[in-house]
Formats: sequence, C-alpha cells, structure tokens
Amino acid sequence: MRMKLLVTDIDETLSRGEQLTPGVISACERLRGNGWTIMVASGRILATALPHIRGTGTDLPAILYDGGRIMDTSTGRAVSETSMDPALALEIVQAGWEHPVELQIIGDERAVCRSADAVTRGFFAEAGVPVDSSLESPSVPQEVFRVIFHGIPGSIRSLERDLKSRFAGRAEIVQAGEGFLDVLPLGVSKGAALRGWLATLPELPEIVVAAGDHHNDMEMLKEADIAVVPEDAADEVLALSDVIMPSADKDGFVFLADWLLKGDIHRDETASPVVL
Repeated sequence: MRMKLLVTDIDETLSRGEQLTPGVISACERLRGNGWTIMVASGRILATALPHIRGTGTDLPAILYDGGRIMDTSTGRAVSETSMDPALALEIVQAGWEHPVELQIIGDERAVCRSADAVTRGFFAEAGVPVDSSLESPSVPQEVFRVIFHGIPGSIRSLERDLKSRFAGRAEIVQAGEGFLDVLPLGVSKGAALRGWLATLPELPEIVVAAGDHHNDMEMLKEADIAVVPEDAADEVLALSDVIMPSADKDGFVFLADWLLKGDIHRDETASPVVL
C-alpha cells in the first residue's frame, strides 16, 4: 500500500508553545493507526524540535532549519544538508548588524549571537542548546546553515526589504513567523527539501498533505496535493489553501486529523477552500 503522507510545520500549526497538547498527540496516534505517515517540517533546529517530533510518534526524518537540513531524529545525523558560504553569511550579518533586531547565526545544532541578544540567549539556553554570545563585531563560524533576525514586525519588514534589495539572487530571504526573518542559502526551502526527499523514495506517496502557517511554508504547501492552512495564517499563505483549519490554540490539528480520517479528500482548484 502506498504511503499517505502528512507533512506539518510545528509552530502555530501543530502546536503553540514547547509541547503538543494531549489532543494533538491523540490525533497523531489515530492518524498513524489508520494508514497515515507523519513528517515534521520546521524552521527549528533538531534540539528544539525534538519534543514535538516525538509527540507525533513519527519515525521519518525531519525537515529542519527551514529546509537547510533533513535529519534522522534517532541519530541526530543529517540525511542531507545545504550550508551557506561563510563569506555570504558574513555579508548578511554585516548588513543587519545595525538594525534594531536580535541576531542568530545557526550552525550545527548551535547558535552564535551578541550578548545583547537576550531573547536568543534565553531561548537556546533553556533548550540546552550551545550558544556563544560573545559576538562583538560582525563575524561568522566556519559552518553556517542560516542567519536569523528577530524583532518587532515593523523592524523585520524594514530589514526584509533592505536584505532583498542587496541579496536578490544570492540568498533566500523569508519571514518565518511573527517577528522572524530567515536568510538561507539560495534554493533552500521546506518545499525544496520535501521535493528532494520524495525523489529518494522507491515509490511516491498516494497523497501528500502539507500544513503550515507562514511565508516559510509556502513552497512546501505548493509541493503538496492538499495544502492546509490555519485560519490565523498570513494572508499570502491563506491564498494557497485547499483546507482551512482552526488555529493552533484551538487544537486545529485535531480538526485536520478528523477530516483526513473521514477519507473524503480531494482537490478542486475551482472551489473555495474547505473550512473545518
């Protein structure tokens, strides 16, 4: 029997916070028990995504780093990965250095930031992720997978415009959640990672359903047979939806699971999205 694949983002899609609700965990169990295979696709690194991945019960590799790495969650090893040219990463850090935002330079399951980047330091420290907060001037480690900027939405939008004007055709620049801006190697996205992973399978899935809420999910949603988007997603993402589910704080994933298990799944590009 061919796989029925559900690929899901974590934050604001599968969950809101650092763990899955009992309802979502139960929904994942019911999906797996009825022929569905779950794959997680997140902007997070493995260490901060792992509790959510384990909650789904999946044994598939996970798309992480916004598509920069696909990782075996049992061994922590990369199945595939695309790192950033350190010289390009340095240019990006220099371009964003004076903006009123926090900075994260992401390497192999570790982060580099400035001492003033308090939110970044606190998040990674709480997750037990190594974080070097000694950065006093623009520099990057030898291995970089992406550069992240975090701040109030207005500052992030301003920085996004600036970086896109400077690095068009050299890097991927995408909003990855409220107040987060990811800068990735050219061609890297969750969608590209999913497409590459599917190409390694001996047989394509019977159906691919993808769920995500923000701009960094858009390429993944386009790769799927059915695109599922929470009701509070960004407008540009909602425009791609075949199905609209309740928000994560309403356990929207549970509604999605119930709909999938009914078995009446189809895509009609001429129809309005199904609202769960």
